[in-house]
Amino acid sequence: MLTRRSFLQLVGATVAAATLSPLTRLTAAVNTDVYQGRALTALPVYVKPGITQPVVGRLWPDSITSIIDQQSEWYRIPEGWVQREGLQPMLVYDPQDYVFSQAAPFWAEVAAPAVSIRTYCAADAPLVTRVGHGGVLKVIDTLPGEPNGWYGVANEHGDLLGWTQGVFWRPVTFDDDSRSKRTLYFNQQDFLMTAYQGDEVVLQAPFSSGDGLAAGSFQPLRGLVSGRVAGYYGVPWQTMFGEGQTIAGVYWHNQFGRSVTNGSAVQITPLLARWVYGWAGEDAHIVVE
Repeated sequence: MLTRRSFLQLVGATVAAATLSPLTRLTAAVNTDVYQGRALTALPVYVKPGITQPVVGRLWPDSITSIIDQQSEWYRIPEGWVQREGLQPMLVYDPQDYVFSQAAPFWAEVAAPAVSIRTYCAADAPLVTRVGHGGVLKVIDTLPGEPNGWYGVANEHGDLLGWTQGVFWRPVTFDDDSRSKRTLYFNQQDFLMTAYQGDEVVLQAPFSSGDGLAAGSFQPLRGLVSGRVAGYYGVPWQTMFGEGQTIAGVYWHNQFGRSVTNGSAVQITPLLARWVYGWAGEDAHIVVE
């Protein structure tokens, strides 16, 4: 049977046994029989790995498919193979698990592939913005009703950004797992993030470098749970360090392991960003080389 550790491997992370417990809490929504992926763009499906192989179908943006296997830069899905960078692994989304919450304010993450934020509570109301899977916003108002109720969500200043259907969200918190002698090391040559507990490696994962990543030794500071970065709303779990540098989760690409053109200095998946936010705290040691 597949395991929650296998899900983390889908996003490129390797985890030591000592730290699997907190990450298991983060992946509690993972069905160990099913892994899902969200198409980030119109995505060709090939009969075998390789862009010279015959195309047998296509995934449309924000469609959900099952991830069966992976091979280097490719994911296998029921219809064939797709390029890894175009398919974002996601926690399983099941609308039947949804429970409307009136306990505003609270933080919520996008459980669906993506959500629309609208000016008022109607599916055809003018669109304010869209937020992808794993994005986080603060729910500051609620409107119960059929079929699923609506959440009023805030912008980065705490003001009402707009309204969104509650069924696409789930409440979210982070685990404060900070301990002494923790080091987070970023290798810009290999684009590899390594977390150390003392001298022990507890996690490794690829990252993308965006704007302003500079070498040095720094102390982290927990920043915004959610903010606006490079025009994207709901950018979650922002850990600050140095002169305005940020580690944050991104939902709009799956190009981890290389540099990107803009956005936070260090970009990782929203799931791993939540773990870093709780694990690093404000007394860990960050090294960028």
